[in-house]
Amino acid sequence: MSPDHEENGRYHAAISKLLSLADFERKSRVGDPPDFHLKRIERLLGYLGNPHIGQKFIHVAGSKGKGSTSAMIAWALAANGYKTGLFTSPSIHRITERFRVDGEPISEGEFVTLVDDLWPAVEKVSADGDIGVVSVFELETAMAFCHFSNTKTDVSVIEVGLGGRLDSTNIITPLVSVITPISLDHIAVLGDTVELIASEKAGIIKPGIPVVTSPQPLEAHKVIRAKAIEQHSELVESETEVEIIDSEDLGHAGVKLKLAVEGELFDVRLRLLGEHQTDNARTAVAAVRLLSKSGIHTDYGAIGAGLRKVEWPARNQIVTTEPKPIFVDGAHNDASAATLRRSIEKLFPDRNRVIVVLGAVRGHDPAATARELLPLNPIFITTESRHPKSLTSSELSDALEDSKISVSINTANTQEALEQAKRLANIDDLILGTGSLFVAAEIIELEHEIKPELYPDIKPLHRQAP
Repeated sequence: MSPDHEENGRYHAAISKLLSLADFERKSRVGDPPDFHLKRIERLLGYLGNPHIGQKFIHVAGSKGKGSTSAMIAWALAANGYKTGLFTSPSIHRITERFRVDGEPISEGEFVTLVDDLWPAVEKVSADGDIGVVSVFELETAMAFCHFSNTKTDVSVIEVGLGGRLDSTNIITPLVSVITPISLDHIAVLGDTVELIASEKAGIIKPGIPVVTSPQPLEAHKVIRAKAIEQHSELVESETEVEIIDSEDLGHAGVKLKLAVEGELFDVRLRLLGEHQTDNARTAVAAVRLLSKSGIHTDYGAIGAGLRKVEWPARNQIVTTEPKPIFVDGAHNDASAATLRRSIEKLFPDRNRVIVVLGAVRGHDPAATARELLPLNPIFITTESRHPKSLTSSELSDALEDSKISVSINTANTQEALEQAKRLANIDDLILGTGSLFVAAEIIELEHEIKPELYPDIKPLHRQAP
């Protein structure tokens, strides 16, 4: 066996070991009793020597844009010369993408070492017998803290996995907390009103720690403000802290902004598409600006240079333009789908039809997503991603048709759906892949010939004939 093959085998064995744990993201069903609390992560980190203590963090929660905003903060800090960690989820193509230092994912070797080194502590928590087994995300959280400690980052950006208050990342005391836009999301776990969800997200606000908020629905803003007051935390609203002096639409190349903070002007060029990314950028700038109070000083020119480098796949991404344009986005609720619709209307004003390859993960409302796309006069092709929690194409079609939304074609997998969309689309039509990040990622992999990273619990690429 060659050294490369052996190393690859160790890497996939480490992934299998990680995914053998309880995984609420990949394996739980809607309606299962939630097992979210901080006791296990506290004990796990205790057995590891509490690697998070003494590190500097920025903590980011929200329903929409938290990944993009986290990336913007991290890239801006790295451009200012700070060694910067970034922990996000889910990954798009490879699990190593979740752990980054200065934009670079953790190596396969480092990933293997972390899993092996932390595993005795995982087993010790299980052996205690009083608190259940460590989950995948809890171990990933601990891996992130250890990786950033091992690499001696100056500061690290930590994205919340689910909710905030009881998310395993909420073990940290950050320098700044950030809350991006809140909407109905993961209602089976977080609650079925914006106020309830906002309360969970606002759970990351710590006593005396400043919090930056993106523009919010009024009901969410009231909850965040009340929590900030309760915690004696300074509340900074990005839309008032960071002013847009000028904006130039660069079409498919992004947007050029002139921003002002406390009277100081600077330019920002975003390659990320969609008007919402402007709000994400303002939130990121406001958060980085607040860090100066903790001794992390930044230059606005360097911030702009960092933001220009940010790429965040599967979010408003033009996958290809020839022979027929293909556009993907991970919109999975009504608010994100409404934002996606506005992006399409602006980016593709001369389109004829929109052929939508739609997939969904359990726990979301696919009909709400599809309904927001109806003004585009779409043709829906339902599909099923490889993710173990994806709805089957027939389940998805039934959900849409129960809401009086017509489905043209049902397919068994994303490859078949994309092939059908290409056959159906004319030269002036737009093919859109959406409904989940996993559908978006699979379309990117198919079009760009990226070899997918296949996990033990995923569904097969092709269904076997009965």
